[in-house]
Amino acid sequence: MKFHLLGQMTVIADDGSVPLPSMRQRILLALLISRPGHAVSAETLADALWQEPLGPRSRKNLQVLVHRLRRALGDPARIRHDHSGYMLAARADEVDVWHFAELAGRGGRALRGGDAVGAAALLDEALALWRGPAFAGLDEAAPLAEAAARLDQDRRRAVSDRADAGFAMGEHADQIPALTALLAEDPLAEATAARLMLALYRSGQRPEALDIYRRTRTLLARELGLEPGPQLRALESAMLRGEPDVALTAPRASSPYGGLHVGGFPSAAARREAGAATGGTARPARPRPEPVPHLLPAVVGDLTGRDRELAEILAVLRSQPVLAPVICGISGMPGVGKTALAVRAAHEARDDFPDGRLYVNLRGAGPRPVDPRDALARFLRALGMPGTAIPDTTDERAEMFRARLSDRRVLVILDDAADEAQAEQLIPAGAGCAAIVTSRAGLTALPGAHRLALGVLGTDAAVRLLNTITGRDGLDAEGTTAARLAELCGHLPLALRIAGARLAARPHWPADRLLSRLAAEHDRLNELTHGSLSVRASLALGYSGLAEPVRALFRRLGLVEAPDFAGWVAAALLGTGSREAEDVLERLLDAQLVEYAGVDHVGEARYRMHDLVRLHARERGAADEPPGAAEAALTRLTGAYLALAEQAHRRRYGGDYTVLHGSGPRWDVGEATSQRLLADPMAWLRSERLGLVTAVEQAARLGLSETCWDLAMTAVTLFEAQGLFDDWRRTSETALAAAIGAGDVRGEAAMRHSLGTLAIFRQRHGEARPHFEAALPLFESMGDRHGQALTLRNAALIERVEGRADAALGRYERALAMLREVGDRHAEAHVLGSIAQIHIEHDRPGRAAPLLETGLAVYRELGDERGAAQILNRMGALYLGEGRATQAEAVYRQVTTASLKAGDRIGQAHGLLGTGEARLLAGDLDGAEGLLDAALALATEVGEPFVAARARLAAGRHAVERHDLESAHALLREAARGFSEIGMSVWHGRALQALHALDAEPTPPPQPL
Repeated sequence: MKFHLLGQMTVIADDGSVPLPSMRQRILLALLISRPGHAVSAETLADALWQEPLGPRSRKNLQVLVHRLRRALGDPARIRHDHSGYMLAARADEVDVWHFAELAGRGGRALRGGDAVGAAALLDEALALWRGPAFAGLDEAAPLAEAAARLDQDRRRAVSDRADAGFAMGEHADQIPALTALLAEDPLAEATAARLMLALYRSGQRPEALDIYRRTRTLLARELGLEPGPQLRALESAMLRGEPDVALTAPRASSPYGGLHVGGFPSAAARREAGAATGGTARPARPRPEPVPHLLPAVVGDLTGRDRELAEILAVLRSQPVLAPVICGISGMPGVGKTALAVRAAHEARDDFPDGRLYVNLRGAGPRPVDPRDALARFLRALGMPGTAIPDTTDERAEMFRARLSDRRVLVILDDAADEAQAEQLIPAGAGCAAIVTSRAGLTALPGAHRLALGVLGTDAAVRLLNTITGRDGLDAEGTTAARLAELCGHLPLALRIAGARLAARPHWPADRLLSRLAAEHDRLNELTHGSLSVRASLALGYSGLAEPVRALFRRLGLVEAPDFAGWVAAALLGTGSREAEDVLERLLDAQLVEYAGVDHVGEARYRMHDLVRLHARERGAADEPPGAAEAALTRLTGAYLALAEQAHRRRYGGDYTVLHGSGPRWDVGEATSQRLLADPMAWLRSERLGLVTAVEQAARLGLSETCWDLAMTAVTLFEAQGLFDDWRRTSETALAAAIGAGDVRGEAAMRHSLGTLAIFRQRHGEARPHFEAALPLFESMGDRHGQALTLRNAALIERVEGRADAALGRYERALAMLREVGDRHAEAHVLGSIAQIHIEHDRPGRAAPLLETGLAVYRELGDERGAAQILNRMGALYLGEGRATQAEAVYRQVTTASLKAGDRIGQAHGLLGTGEARLLAGDLDGAEGLLDAALALATEVGEPFVAARARLAAGRHAVERHDLESAHALLREAARGFSEIGMSVWHGRALQALHALDAEPTPPPQPL
């Protein structure tokens, strides 16, 4: 029997076509085909077929519908039923959707493997299966419409892969028709435009190729306010120069084939909510380039004795069951090499997962396993989601993570999971992805996982590993000494590496010498051969071979709680210069007690310690460190973080502006090191995010209250710019508790100010108010004018957005006088812009303009482009209010440009919105529409509800101009609701006024925004 759904649904048996007269029968069959190899629950089917929860009536209706479909197919066994639901029993080559996924997937792998001819044949066969839109005529079921959209994306990817195969064979002209059609479907797809340009150019049609570039550039600018990406620009430049060997230079992101299954179908309630969120007029999102994350640690080059296990894992990863994710669990005792094997497999399989490799160390073996909520935030950021758009709850983050991977091929490595529960929400649910989970536990409860229990090495493999590490061809003539060493190490890879490192560091030692030392240490020998104590014994062996100050650094690195660290950390722990500390650190690196972890954002080498090595380092510290040495080392480390963060803030803001400092001790890493680290201050802050967070917590435990709150407040430089709200809250709450415990009134006030500011950024004004009300009298009691000014400034913002303009002005004026008194020019410029905003909102443009000019001059003098863009945004609002559309558009374009340069996506959303409003004011309805759509999409993506509500308000007025009154009503209602939810009373009133005007007059005249 053949099932055709790539076009109008047809079912063909040996004796001819099988009629399915009922639409619900066809939808039921299509839903089952959407989940090959998986049962679809009765609840899911009832929701999709009747948009109602499963109850006695819908359960009976479903049973009748399944019975009739079985009878129509003529084979009851075709639809199976068990406790989990219903499933279609068919081979892949019987269902064109499944067969397409299989062929296209094989074709993509053949292409990546260099077999262009084979890839072309497979992809031609796959594309020939398409007879029209997937699931044609069945899109009244929302899950099928979504599945059809994903299948169409896979078809587009197959067309692109087929073009790439043709390019590899020199068949450029043959690809032009298909690529032309593909670009016509989505004219903003830069990758398609690049391929078509290349096909035309290499077919001798240079003018036509350059025309594709010009048309694409015009569309991007008109629709999104963006310039073409680097690949298109590079192609154009090469073609203008007439270079003969023009090629696609940027790496091509790939999508999985058959991306139908996304972990279940959305409920009817969820679909209704999604419709409501756009006022019932949702438009498909513009395609955006997806980042390809590469988070894997460096591969272990001398992995030994794991060929069979490696081949087994690779076979599982490459099995690619149709539309099902792959899960591989690796379990074993500590030190057995689980991480090394998983990372090696991930590197080997990189071509099978072209959309990225994610990695996280869940630290399940330690006292503080990583919260899945935090791991999900890291993954979402790596996948391109800004911090401001990441939801608060674990479940919401998991849902968003699964959605992001639903149409991509990504490999996820979950290292050192405490148990299945810790890993469960980090495993992708969609097709094309895979996960490798390592754990001490057996992972028997991972559903559908291929499990691999990793044992110790065999004797031959252990000897080979020792030979490789020591660099000696053979430890003795017969190999008996090496075999005995391996036996005493319990054949455990970690213990073997430590023993081998000692021999490598002492080439003058015969192997027998180390053998005799091991044989004499009976307690350690017992531990090496019995369970988890064997790890401690092998680590103690490595430690015994170190000299001071290498031992001291080893012990003190056990105090570092961040997952990795840069070399300057060693200098702070030892209290020495950078060069001396680097030499000591290299000794630990040679002994493999410290591992190289890659390069950070500022080009610094980073290092890490295995969890078990860190545990042993802490044990040695408790036993061997002199009294007070550990506390002194941590005081230097937290002081170094504070000194560097303070300098980074100064470079970012032009001085100690918008921040308060305490008198906690600083530790200077040296002028040369500081200059190198802080050449790009924001990059350094990003590199040290986790170090900053843990330094705040360690300062709190040490009782260093002023260091704790000062560092927490200074780190907001990073948290605010990157939308790292979890880190902001965590550090500020930690520092607040430390300040209260120490009776540090100024520190308590500073952290209440910080938490209130965080609430403002989250647009939770009711949550912010109590913090400012508590902070202000505390600052007043200390006579801290700077703290009072900063608190008054932010408290005034709450008054402004809640519609109390006079109260807001009073607080702003008090704050402005204090800020000028203490010399905080950055905060002064911010307040000037805020006062101007009040005048703009109350139709006093003459009073707003000079304030904005002054604020802009201050920001530009300080070199703060982001602050200048905020002032320009308000100037644009001023011009709109005065009806000056051309001037408004000019400044809003400056906002967009500056925001793009600064990586400020919220600012970019403001710029797109303002440009769209200016076009609307000028009567350019076509130009306004694309800009307002782009602003709404970006504001929704970055979690900026105010801009989203304003975009809907402007879009509602645009709909009025188009005489689309139904859409206008929906958009304006949604805008009013959005403003109400965030307490923006002035804007809520504007939205209600627009609604009332629409109700009173069917076609009201346009009003300036």
